[in-house]
Amino acid sequence: MKNSPQVLAKGQLWKMKDAYIQIVELGKRLIHYKMMKQLGQMRVRTQMSGIESMGLYLKNNRARLVTKACAD
Repeated sequence: MKNSPQVLAKGQLWKMKDAYIQIVELGKRLIHYKMMKQLGQMRVRTQMSGIESMGLYLKNNRARLVTKACAD
């Protein structure tokens, strides 16, 4: 079964085997995200990466979309 690639957007929550990634902000080239071991984890710093790098990271770690983007 072939999955179509998901478009990254602000507010998405992705689940991997042992972590979650929440997208905080999305620019033209960079993405700000929070990586958590558990949902609702407090005191998690926001990190930054290239959008293409994050897409590959999510694909390689077989991440699943848990929460869709928020409507702005």
